[in-house]
Amino acid sequence: MNNLYAFILGRKYLLSIAELCAVLGPDAHIVDITSDALVAALPEPLNEPEKFLNRLGGSIKIVRIFQEGVRPEQFAPVISEFLIKEFTDADQKMLYGLSVHSFAHQDEGVIRKTLNLVKKDLVAAGRKSRFINKNFKNLESAAIKGEKLLQKGKEIIIINGKHKTFIGETVAIQDFEAYSHRDYNRPARDAKIGMLPPKLAQIMINLSGKNTLAKPPKATLNLYDPFVGTGTVLTEGLLLGFSLVGSDISDAILKKTKANVEWLRNNNFDPAQKMYLFCKDATKLTDQDLNLPIHAVVTETYLGPPVSKLPAPEFRGHTFAQIKNMLTAFFQAMHPLLKPGTPVVMSVVAYKDRQMYYQIPNLAANLVGTGFEQIPLVPKAVAAKFDVRVSTDGTLIYDRPDQIVARQVYHFVRK
Repeated sequence: MNNLYAFILGRKYLLSIAELCAVLGPDAHIVDITSDALVAALPEPLNEPEKFLNRLGGSIKIVRIFQEGVRPEQFAPVISEFLIKEFTDADQKMLYGLSVHSFAHQDEGVIRKTLNLVKKDLVAAGRKSRFINKNFKNLESAAIKGEKLLQKGKEIIIINGKHKTFIGETVAIQDFEAYSHRDYNRPARDAKIGMLPPKLAQIMINLSGKNTLAKPPKATLNLYDPFVGTGTVLTEGLLLGFSLVGSDISDAILKKTKANVEWLRNNNFDPAQKMYLFCKDATKLTDQDLNLPIHAVVTETYLGPPVSKLPAPEFRGHTFAQIKNMLTAFFQAMHPLLKPGTPVVMSVVAYKDRQMYYQIPNLAANLVGTGFEQIPLVPKAVAAKFDVRVSTDGTLIYDRPDQIVARQVYHFVRK
C-alpha cells in the first residue's frame, strides 16, 4: 500500500496518460485509469514526490493512496480516522480539504455529505478542525497553495475507479506558477512562429522514453530540436537534465533560443549539460552538422501562416502539402544520422472547428516510408485493458478551447 499512488490528470488527459505510461516504465504496475486519474503501484515509494511531479507536464497532483476498496458509507470514517492519526497534537486545529474525482457529476453531493460527516466525527472526538472547501467544490490549486495546505494540513482525495474506490492524501501539486513564469517571462517570445506551451514540450520530451522513473536523464544524453523556434523544447530539456542540440533555418530565431536557454541556465544547472546550436535547413542535414550522438529528437514543426478563423479548404490543402513535403525531406535527411531505435516525437499543425479536426492526410504513411516506425502514444495493451478511447492512428491532439490551431502529436522511432 505504501507504493500505491494516483496521478491526477491534466485537461488533455489522454496525453497525460501517454506521458505517465512512458515515464513510469515497465517496473510500475498500472492499477486503474479514469479520465481524471491514473493509479499505479510503483516499485518503491516516492521519497521526493514534488521533485518527481516537476518532471511531468501532464499531471496536476500526486496522491499517496492509503485505502482502497472503500464503500461510500465508509468514506467519512476512513477519512476521520486518518486525520486523527495524522494530527497527533490533540490541541491542534486540523486544517483539511476534500477533492473527489470520477463520480459522474455527483462531486458536490459526495463532498458535502462526506465533509459534514467528517466534521461530526471530529467534534465527537473532541478535535477542532476547519475544512477549506468553498461551496463544497473540489479544491483549486491556488487555494491549496494560498492556505499552505500541504505544509499545514491535508488534502484528501477520493477517486471512484472503474472497479474500486481509492482514498489518499495529496503529496505534491503542480507548480503552476513556475510554468507560467517560463512561458510568459522568458526574454524572447514570438507569437508569429507559434509558442509551444512548456507543459506540452515537457510531455513530448517524456514521450520519447528518455526520462523514466528508473532512469532520469543525464547530461550525457543529447536532446535535439531541429525546428527550434524560441527554444521551449530545449529549455524544458535543460530542466530535465539533458544536454541540448538545436537548429533552425533562421539565425535570428536561434538568437532568441540562446537568450531563452541562457536566461534559464543561470540558475545553477549542471555544468556538464552542454548546448550546441547551429543554423541549417533541417531538410538538408548532413553528418557534418550532427557530429555528436543524438539520443532523442523532439520538435514542433512549422504550424503554417497565422490564422484568425478556420482556413478555407484550398488554404488548408496548400499548408498541409507544404508541411508534409518538408517533413518527408527532413525524415529522409535524418534517417542516416540516427541510430536504430532513436525516438522522434513531434507536433504538427491541425485545424479545429468545434469538435471537428482537419489533419495532414497520410502524413504517418509518408514518414514510415522513409525508414521509421510509428509508435502509438498510449500503448495498445494499456488502452485495451482500461478502455482508454484513443484514435486508431496512434496520435493525440493538444488544443485549447478558444484556439483554431491545434497540435497533433506523433511518436516515431528510427528502424
